[in-house]
Amino acid sequence: MSWMQKLYETYEACYGNDNVPNAGEIMPISHTSLQAHIQVTIDQDGNFVRAELLPNKESVIIPATEDSAGRTGKKPPPHPLDDKIRYCAKDYEGSNTEFEQYLALLKDWCASPQSHPMVEAVLKYVEKGTLVHDLVKCGILLADDKGKLLTSSPPSARGAEKKDTIFDRLPAKKLQGEAVVAWSVLSPGELEPKTWLNTQVQRAWVDYDVTKMQKKALCMVNGFESGITTKHPRNIRHPGDGAKLISSNDDKNYTFRGRFVKPEEACTVSYEASQKAHNALRWLIQRQGYRNGEQVVLAWAVSGVPLPNPCDNFFDPSDDKSLADEFSDDAAEAESGNSVSLDMGQSFALRLDKAIRGYRAELSDTEGIVIMAMDAASPGRLSITFYREQYCKEYLTNLIAWQEHCAWPQPIVATKVSGKKSGHTVWIPFAPLPKNIALAAYGKRCDDKLLKATVERLLPCIVDALTPPRDLVESCVRRACNRAALDGWEWNNVLCVACALYKCFRFRKDKTEYDMALDESSTSRDYLYGRLLAVAEYIERTALNEAEEKRPTNAERLMQRFADHPYATWRQLELALQPYMQRLQSSKSSGLLFRAKKTIDTIMDLFESGDFVSSAPLSGEFLLGFHCQCTAMYAKKEK
Repeated sequence: MSWMQKLYETYEACYGNDNVPNAGEIMPISHTSLQAHIQVTIDQDGNFVRAELLPNKESVIIPATEDSAGRTGKKPPPHPLDDKIRYCAKDYEGSNTEFEQYLALLKDWCASPQSHPMVEAVLKYVEKGTLVHDLVKCGILLADDKGKLLTSSPPSARGAEKKDTIFDRLPAKKLQGEAVVAWSVLSPGELEPKTWLNTQVQRAWVDYDVTKMQKKALCMVNGFESGITTKHPRNIRHPGDGAKLISSNDDKNYTFRGRFVKPEEACTVSYEASQKAHNALRWLIQRQGYRNGEQVVLAWAVSGVPLPNPCDNFFDPSDDKSLADEFSDDAAEAESGNSVSLDMGQSFALRLDKAIRGYRAELSDTEGIVIMAMDAASPGRLSITFYREQYCKEYLTNLIAWQEHCAWPQPIVATKVSGKKSGHTVWIPFAPLPKNIALAAYGKRCDDKLLKATVERLLPCIVDALTPPRDLVESCVRRACNRAALDGWEWNNVLCVACALYKCFRFRKDKTEYDMALDESSTSRDYLYGRLLAVAEYIERTALNEAEEKRPTNAERLMQRFADHPYATWRQLELALQPYMQRLQSSKSSGLLFRAKKTIDTIMDLFESGDFVSSAPLSGEFLLGFHCQCTAMYAKKEK
């Protein structure tokens, strides 16, 4: 129950704390969130004033009992105040059983010492039994000529001038009785008429609900003897989420496994601790959780100070003025629309240092940090798939290590940089997101299940500084080599992710370091072959641009074969380059050709004896040499 204790401590530290960002959004205990559709306004004497439709998907915080907070089944129990029309309206067609349950609960609250005048006003109005009549009269609910509620939107509301109706708020095929009513009471002594926002009404319900807790035992979360519960909240990831983290209602199949007879024998959790822990979890997910479909990854500090999420951007990759100074005027670069720079390492270090100082200014090194990932094992069961507790210093150190070890220039489409028009691509160094790594490794095969599994596999690499899985690295490298099968924008993304992941893998496996800038002193065979391929592509692409031809180069088409048979393929590429060299020799780009040929000679001189003629396939290192050499060829000259 460690995760629950941490969430309970987070609630205690943040609820009502004005120094914690967004702390006012934390839900009080004995409440739940619900999508409301209609706001009904009454006066303090229980007289109807007006009604209006709430904005679409408006979520409100309403009082809830232990049973209604997680209600399911054919006859779900009512909420005590705000609820569906079929609960609140005496004149709703059909059985009045649900209304009678709702009315009894509301009467019991109003008869207690914890009552509130606004709640009593709602009771007076509900007892009159005119809710449906009033809503039809003011046009909120739709009825036929005989006063019977319609089951679908009328044709007049579907024409060219479509009118906003209650059916636009409800899910498909839902009756109007399913619309949720939220009460607003006009009272001279109240500054906040909306019951779902009035803190005094919330406090009154909490005090009343606590008096109903009868079964007491030792709570394994807070260590005190208090009223325990076996019915824990749902709506954890979003309103309407039916999956629960703790459930013990299945006593015939999987829950006890023959070990226990009653759920209390497994563990006892107090109602207060369960409510506070789940409310803190909802708030944290909404504020800083990473969502991947139904999967949620969360990192938080017990004090409530915002933290970087391991699956999200550590810093905004587009917020970098140092890389957005100017665009090159080179013809080849103008054709590609790319802006590249040679000071990638320096700009990355400055951005990383700035981000770290911002987080460490708010957190101490011994601050408790929790990293937790959740996913739904079934529609009603939510599983914790990853859990770690660390100190702030360890967590930030591992995040920094991931950013440093896995940093590589990634293509970002700029909206507006230094007054230039949008649509250009700038290359900004940072570690690729786990989601992007999964897409780069598996492409179109990456469905939701595979994406979630990949994110879970990468979490220990980020949080615990482990080596990335070899199969994931090799998959990215293989797809980057298969350039002919990918579109230009997709191949750029895959190439950068493959370089980043291979760079991180080699450093954490055998401490081999690679710079983001071109290493002109490297004598590694794979790195040098990658540089040769980049120069060959540069020569042919420059010649094609001058002739205004747009087609793949030989280097692009033969990249996969080059990775498997570099020596034989280079001989083929070298012969194919001769016509393009002759074309450039007699053009205004002869200077570019001279520079490229000089680069080839320099690379050839760096090969160790026997390496150049070796038939061994190339590793992912050749992609690093290829990308670095491409960057150097197209980059602006340093001032």
